[in-house]
Amino acid sequence: MFFEDVEQGYTFTTGSKPITGTEIDMVAQLSGADLPGFLDNEFAQGWGFKARVAPGAYLILCMMGLMAKHGFLADAVWTSADAISWKNPVHPNDKIHVDCEVLSTKEIKRGGGLVSYQWKISNQNDQLVAQGQNT
Repeated sequence: MFFEDVEQGYTFTTGSKPITGTEIDMVAQLSGADLPGFLDNEFAQGWGFKARVAPGAYLILCMMGLMAKHGFLADAVWTSADAISWKNPVHPNDKIHVDCEVLSTKEIKRGGGLVSYQWKISNQNDQLVAQGQNT
């Protein structure tokens, strides 16, 4: 789906993606964010979580991948992200999906254009995990 195919008000829901403990381990270790809340269940439980949590930055990348697999602006880049907020944790074996709505489009002189959209990441129970807006 290219810029010319996108209109204000277009909505879609992606397929789902399981989040595994192995993925959380790899992302935390490769990024240097090998923090106990991401890697240690007992530590995370001490903070009130049911188990260790997935890094938020990883969930953003998963969101981008799910939207690209859906075909939404798969050849685009972000120019801004606004109002990102985290609502609930994601634990190993949770599944996430994304709901998206196009807020506006703006053609630019060199071709293509800007697409502003809001997104919501939810888990397998349709519980809101994170939300935000991008252009």
